Amino acid sequence: MKNVLNKLAAFLIILGVVGVSSFIGEKANAETLEVGESRSLGTKVEVPVTVRDISYLSSGNFVISAPPASSGIVLKSFRPAPAFDNTKYRTKWNVLDNALDINFLSNSDKDVIIPGKKITVGYLVYELSSSFAEGESLDLTITSANMKGRANADLPVNGMNGKVIRKMPFGDVVGNNKPTAAAAIRILQHLNNPITDREAFLSADVDGDGVLTQADAQIILDYIAGKRTSFLAIQAKELDNAVLKSEYSEEIEGLHGREPYQFKRVSGSMPAGVTIDLDTGKISGTPTRAGNYNFTIQVTDALGDTERRIFSMDVIDSNIQSVEKLLQINVKLNGTPELPSKVKVTYKDKTTGMESVNWQPVDTSKIGMVIAKGKIGDSGFTVSVEVNVVSADYLNSVKISYVQFLNLHTIQLNVSSDVYKVTINDVHNMHYEGQNKFSLGSSSFSAGSTVVIRMYDKYGNILQTKQQALIPN
Repeated sequence: MKNVLNKLAAFLIILGVVGVSSFIGEKANAETLEVGESRSLGTKVEVPVTVRDISYLSSGNFVISAPPASSGIVLKSFRPAPAFDNTKYRTKWNVLDNALDINFLSNSDKDVIIPGKKITVGYLVYELSSSFAEGESLDLTITSANMKGRANADLPVNGMNGKVIRKMPFGDVVGNNKPTAAAAIRILQHLNNPITDREAFLSADVDGDGVLTQADAQIILDYIAGKRTSFLAIQAKELDNAVLKSEYSEEIEGLHGREPYQFKRVSGSMPAGVTIDLDTGKISGTPTRAGNYNFTIQVTDALGDTERRIFSMDVIDSNIQSVEKLLQINVKLNGTPELPSKVKVTYKDKTTGMESVNWQPVDTSKIGMVIAKGKIGDSGFTVSVEVNVVSADYLNSVKISYVQFLNLHTIQLNVSSDVYKVTINDVHNMHYEGQNKFSLGSSSFSAGSTVVIRMYDKYGNILQTKQQALIPN
């Protein structure tokens, strides 16, 4: 009898340990309260509030705050999702000082199973005023959050703060302030009636390849039909050549999703000695075998959405180790881009020099991004540059003057009305003089040096990048 009791006691102890371990495991995987990131150019925007990674939910309370109303955003109301509109949960909320305080409790006063481990609580409804300028963004902060799950147990909550962005929503294009079938139709019309506004173009380019095609229209239609939940994409790019037994570095970028991103190779082969950083998307290493390599990279955003893109990379044996990165070039529709006849290269012995480039023809018959490709002599090395085909020039003229004894350079630009901001070397902001003219006087540049001029629209999109030698004209 004593032996039986001892075995029973041991069994109960083991059962207790297993139960505690399971409970701790559940606590370690925190549920996520996500406040969405919403874009709008209208006078109103709705921001979704979602609970993710949750199996059971019985009740909750949280507070979400926005900046003061003087910033141009005013919380007007909260629109509960159907489940929280007395269908599964009784919900009460209060709006005070631009913050939402919400409480909810299941109708049964017990935990509710959450299908798919995700449920939308509702939508924050904000009114936007003109003081919230285009291109700006405002943070929405979770200041407190409490939820109860199975058997009314407290749940650990991982808060994901949100944002309202004063830009055109992805997939909008036509100004409806949301993706619509009309936007998809407008993209299909792009070939004969180009979308020239930069913000609208970027909104339409949902697959991130720099051109507008039927693929973009189909992605928007799939989103409207509920076949996809986001516009997450990987930016298309031409990977530079890698040189055998020389260091290599390139970076893959995620677009249109919730950061941070995670990257990985899911198929194909990368060169031996070259890997991709899971957190940054940086492809780097020292390749040990020449050849052509094709591989597929997958990006995963903070919400678990995924997207893939195929990349190609050549590893060659060359006396050239690397070529300077060429800045994007603008060219008018059906024009001829001004491609450099020579590029600066670094040789394997670490010396540098200039090499001639034989460029392939560039098709500039469509608005958007195309890649110009060229070969450097008989080295086997190829070079590429992004060519942005536009409908009009953004930069009309540049005037440079120089006072030698003061080492003072004055740069004056005459630009199109689309240009709202101009920077020099990403450090100096040029002063707007009115009548589409910008100027900058500075003694921080060396005589005869070259600077990088970047022009932006009112949304913060880059319109044009230009290298300019500081030679008086």
